[in-house]
Amino acid sequence: MLQSLGALSLGSLLPAPGAVTPDNDTRCAPAGTATRLYIPGAEGYLGRLAPRGAALVLAAIRRPRVPDRAAQGPLAYYVRHAGRTYFNPTLALVPGERVRITLANELDEPTIAHWHGLAVDTRNDGSGMVLAAPQERYAYDFEVRNRGALYWYHPHPHGSTARQTAEGLFGLIDVDDADHAALRRALDLVPGRTELTLVLQDPPRGGRYRPSDADLVHGFMGDDACVNGTRYAYVDVASRLYRLRLLNACNARTLRLAFTTAAGARVPFVVVGNDGGLLPAPVAAQEAFFATAERLDVLLDLRDAPVGETIVLRSLEFDPMHAEMLSTAGSDLPADHAATGHGAGGAPRGEDPGRAPTWPEGAPRQLLEFRVRERVRYDRRVPATLAAHVPIDTNDARERPLRLGYNKGRWRINDRVFAMGETPIEVARDTTEVWLLRNYHTSMPHAMHLHGFHFDVLERETSPDAVHALAQDDKGRLASDLGRKDTVLVWPGESVRIAIRFALPWPAPQTYMFHCHNLEHEDGGMMLGVRVA
Repeated sequence: MLQSLGALSLGSLLPAPGAVTPDNDTRCAPAGTATRLYIPGAEGYLGRLAPRGAALVLAAIRRPRVPDRAAQGPLAYYVRHAGRTYFNPTLALVPGERVRITLANELDEPTIAHWHGLAVDTRNDGSGMVLAAPQERYAYDFEVRNRGALYWYHPHPHGSTARQTAEGLFGLIDVDDADHAALRRALDLVPGRTELTLVLQDPPRGGRYRPSDADLVHGFMGDDACVNGTRYAYVDVASRLYRLRLLNACNARTLRLAFTTAAGARVPFVVVGNDGGLLPAPVAAQEAFFATAERLDVLLDLRDAPVGETIVLRSLEFDPMHAEMLSTAGSDLPADHAATGHGAGGAPRGEDPGRAPTWPEGAPRQLLEFRVRERVRYDRRVPATLAAHVPIDTNDARERPLRLGYNKGRWRINDRVFAMGETPIEVARDTTEVWLLRNYHTSMPHAMHLHGFHFDVLERETSPDAVHALAQDDKGRLASDLGRKDTVLVWPGESVRIAIRFALPWPAPQTYMFHCHNLEHEDGGMMLGVRVA
């Protein structure tokens, strides 16, 4: 519920102006200088906070400047709990746990927090229909109904989501369960040491979000490649297996992830999970497209790597297929670096020189080095079965077509743009629907996200060659498609069928959002309300 901050004094919660808090801020090294990867601990930036039913105050603040350290952005979520200080805490939860969080808005603008991937009711979803004004607070109270997986939270005020997220408001939600505990036992994994959570971002230059007109159409591409806020990151490792849990927290950028030796030879990896948790079984892969808001859970086997070898996590070169309609006469889209040269390896053009990104989408980039420093004995094998997965039954499902495209200066779904209070998608509770997501050939990739529910990817059709080459079955599905999802990337000319079971435990009708998670597209109206009754 919305309340004035009133007697709640955040002055006692916030750090003193100019105070230096150890390891709270992300480091940004000078160009070309390798920096040890920041690994979150029991407090500080992205620190793990296990509330276990305790009430928390999550304050959205303008981040205090720390001398000689470059913060991830000017905004942050701040928490003081059990004598510890957290910025953008990782909420460590378990299924069935009660979560009580009060969002205290210390900004000079409205905001709200959305719990991305969690199955909650409308009042707790934070979809933007209700906002906390400056000096107001909003109380969340819900039960964790999800299986174990990596989720996240970020702002969702319509029209300001992109800026508030890019400037630093986001955090992780790690729901743990028996399946994850079993995997750790089987592979001798220790969180923070041999199991690493990696947040991939491309923050704006200087931490300030200043998009050009072209950015608002194609999506904002930042200049730096950061992992857990670290530029030019490396981590020392041993000759064993590592688990890497990744989040793409970029505003709009899709990555083409691969591991290589320093010389460029491919190093295979194993996909074990995605947005909704562990897959039914491990899947071998050599690369993976990774869209904004998606999560990927992979195993990297370094047993054959000699001491002194460096394995590099990279984003490989690819054609990002931005707005192919620029070749069509009469297009009303502005030309930019991504649309005209597809970003890959080309110089930016068509934008204000002050905003031309130094890392166009589709251009190759090194993200993280794994430096093998020690040889150890390790003989664990990846389990053949990871988690139970019952496919959604589609025998009685209604099919709903949803077209993605650009018209009259706006990205649209079924030729509609978002209007507050409208719910063009009306669904009967406890029914199943198959949504056919069709992206026009003259479009660009869209990472489509559904609030409140997870879905099964049933099929990909007419995928671009680079995507189809990664198909794992005759349905064209990718390794990251094989478990439950809450976000799916749909390429130009591609059709993706997803199955959703709209089961609700709450008696009243509920309203959610379906939108593109390219945050500039979302803010621009590529979002529709979904009413389940």
